[in-house]
Order: sequence, then C-alpha cells, then structure tokens
Amino acid sequence: MEVPQGGNATRGATVTVSNVSVRSVDAVPAPLLRAGKFLFDWIPLVILTVLWEYASGTAVPAEILPPPTRVVGEIQELIVSGEVYSHLFTSLFRIGVGLGLSIAVGVLLGIGMARLDPVEDFFEVLLALTYPIPKTALVPLAILWLGVGTETAVLIVFLACLLPIVLNAYNAAENVDKNLVWAAKMMGTDGRQLFRKVVIPATIPEILTGVRQAIPIAFIALVSAELIASDKGIGYLILTAGQVGNYPTMFANIVIISAVAFFAVRGYEILRERVLVWT
Repeated sequence: MEVPQGGNATRGATVTVSNVSVRSVDAVPAPLLRAGKFLFDWIPLVILTVLWEYASGTAVPAEILPPPTRVVGEIQELIVSGEVYSHLFTSLFRIGVGLGLSIAVGVLLGIGMARLDPVEDFFEVLLALTYPIPKTALVPLAILWLGVGTETAVLIVFLACLLPIVLNAYNAAENVDKNLVWAAKMMGTDGRQLFRKVVIPATIPEILTGVRQAIPIAFIALVSAELIASDKGIGYLILTAGQVGNYPTMFANIVIISAVAFFAVRGYEILRERVLVWT
C-alpha cells in the first residue's frame, strides 16, 4: 500500500512542479522574452564576427581578409561620402523590376498551368529543361541581346525568380479546395468569376510564400549579373574594388548588400503576416 501512495505522491509532486514551471514561464514579461529571442537569434552572427576578427592577420593576411572593425569603418565612409547610394538605388531598381515581372508572369503562368491542361502541356517541358541551367550562365547571351546594363540585370533577375513563383502558384491552384469550387459552381458562378473570386484568393498564401523564396534569389542573381555585365550597382562596386586590391571596400559593399537583403526579407515577412491575417 505504501508504494502506490508513494507513486501517487510522486505523480502529484510532478504535476505541481510542472504547473510551477508553466506559471514561471508565463510570469516572464513578453518584452523580456522577445529580447531574449532577439539575442539568441544573433548569437551565430556574433560568433562569426569574432572568428573573422581572429582569423584576420593570423590565419589569413589582413591585406586579403580585413578585420570587421576596418570593414565597419569603410562602411561609414561609404555612407558619409554618399558614394554607395546611387549604386544601391540602381541595384534595388533592377531587383524591383525583375522581381515584379517574375511575380506578374509567374502567378499567371502557374495558375494557368494548374487550371488549363493545354497551358501545362505547352510550358511543362520548357520549364523542366530550363530549370537546371544556372541563370548566370545566360549573362553572356543576355549581353549579346541587350548589352551591358540594366536590361541584362533585370532579365537575369526575372529568369532566376520566375520558377519558384510558378511552382508555388501552380501548387496552390492545383490544391484549391474542391468543395469551394463545387459550391461556387452550384451557386451559378461562371468560369471567370470562379477564377477571380475563388481560385485567386485561395492561392494567395502560397503565392506569397513563393515571393518570399524569390527575394533572396533576386539579390543573388543581381549581384552575379552586375559582376559580369554592368557599369553601375553594388555588384559593379564589389568587382572594381576587388580588381584594384581594395579589399576593405569590397567587403564593405558585400556587407551592405547582405544587410539590405536581410532587412528586405524581414520586412516582407512582416508585411505578409499582416496581409494573411484573415487566413
């Protein structure tokens, strides 16, 4: 009889401890929890920066790998002098145009392939064949067609971002709840209204996910294109600084475009959460 009692007492104590633990977590103020999560998220970057600082001048000569402190100073000089702003604006403009075109074409193409068999049959093989091709490999061809400059960079960004948006739009339209479609048809909804009032709203969440995937791809494709075929932009600044051995400036521009890409993705995620508040 003592063993069961002991077991009950143990289980009771466990429940009590569990309740205390839950209450103790709930008692932590929300701002403190957010601050702790923020610090935890940035720990890997801090570790990387420390390792970078240590490696510079020890494992790697400082002339080739300048320390973060020197790179930060170079970033300040670029910002104060204003040299970086026109190039950054050019790069962001190219990303905006290329990504915008890929969204417009990709959404229509993906939904069209999901809802219309002839469209899928026509484009499926073409997309499957072009998907494995690195888009930067098309830069020389784009230079022949469009020359060196904005048009080539926009084309490369467009091609690089197109497929993730097409795939997400296709999957979203393919998986639209059949009950919604059936109910709309029973209420007399014609094909055009069905597409506009049922299919499009049902696909928005996954389409926005595809755009989220395309944003970092757009930055990667842009810098790659500007390294090869541009006379302006952040990629061009990185290339010219590296060619003359100005590695602090080169790393400074790399950090700047990385930070801009990071905040672009985070800003988009916040916007997406607000747009999808109804889901």
